[in-house]
Amino acid sequence: MNQKYFEKLESSQISTNKHKVVIPLADNEAVCIAIKEALEKRIIYSATLIGNPESIKNTFGSLVDSSKIVIIEAISEEEALLKSINEIKTKKADIIMKGMCQSASLIKAVLDKQKGLDHSFLSHITGFQLPDKDYICFLTDSAVNISPDDETIIKEIDNIFELLFKLNNDKKNSIYNKNKVALLSANEKISDKMPSTKLAEAVVQKLREKTDIIVEGPVAFDLAVSQNSVKIKGYKGKIQGDATIFVAPRIETANALYKSLQHYVKADMGGLLYGASCPIAHPSRADNAKTKYNSLLLALSQINHNSLIP
Repeated sequence: MNQKYFEKLESSQISTNKHKVVIPLADNEAVCIAIKEALEKRIIYSATLIGNPESIKNTFGSLVDSSKIVIIEAISEEEALLKSINEIKTKKADIIMKGMCQSASLIKAVLDKQKGLDHSFLSHITGFQLPDKDYICFLTDSAVNISPDDETIIKEIDNIFELLFKLNNDKKNSIYNKNKVALLSANEKISDKMPSTKLAEAVVQKLREKTDIIVEGPVAFDLAVSQNSVKIKGYKGKIQGDATIFVAPRIETANALYKSLQHYVKADMGGLLYGASCPIAHPSRADNAKTKYNSLLLALSQINHNSLIP
C-alpha cells in the first residue's frame, strides 16, 4: 500500500502551534469540516470566519461557541477579502484559507498596491498523490497565470522548488533531488501549429544548463505518469512515467487537470496560492473537505517546514 503523504504531513505538524487562520466567506460545509478537524487535531490554534454571521453560525453550528472561533461580519466579497488581509497585516492571523470567494477576487486583493499583501511572483501550486504512486507530485498553474510565456513558466517552476525546499528538509536521498519536470502538451513533436510545443521548447532551452533538475517537453501527460504508455509509444526521453512536477501551457489545461484529479481520480491533493507574504491555502470552492484540509496542511508547512518528502 502506498504511503499517504498528506497523512504523514499531518502527523508531522506541531500539536502546540499557535497558527491562526482567517477565512474570507467562510460559509461552506466543507470549510467547516476542515476547520473542525484542524482544531480538534491542534493543527491550528484558532480560526477567524468572515462573512454573514447568521449563515456562518448555521453552517458551523456549536463550533462557533468555541473560544478558538472568531466571527467577523462582511456584507460583500470585497469587504471579506479586505478584512482578511487586515487580519494578516495586524498579526491577528498568519494564514489565509480561501472560502467561497472567487479566485480572481482573492488574487486581485492580494496584489492590490495599497491594500494588498507584500508579494513576489504569484502562482498556484497543487500537491497531489496519484493512487499508484508512492510519492507526491506538483502541478502548476490552475488559478493565476492565464497564458504564461517561457519566462513566466520558469518562475512557476521556481516557486515549486522554493516550496519543495521548505518541505524537503534537505534530505539527500529524496527522489526530489533530481526532479523531473514535464512541460505538458498533446504530443512530443515541435510544431508551429501547436503553440504549447514551441513554448515547451523555449523553456527547455533556457533551462538546459541546470544540472539539478530534468526539464523535458513537450511531453504528453500519459508519458509523464505511465511507464506502460512509455513502453507502448517507445518514448526515449529521460522522463519515463515518473515526472514529479507537471507544468501546463495554459490555465485551462491545469484547471481541467486539477478538477479531474479531484472529481474523477479522487486523488489526495491540496492547493496553494504561492508567493505572498503569508501562506494562502487555495482549494477550489467546490473541493471536498479533505482537499481543503490538505490545502491548509500545505500552507502550515510553509511556516513549520515540516517534511512532506521521504
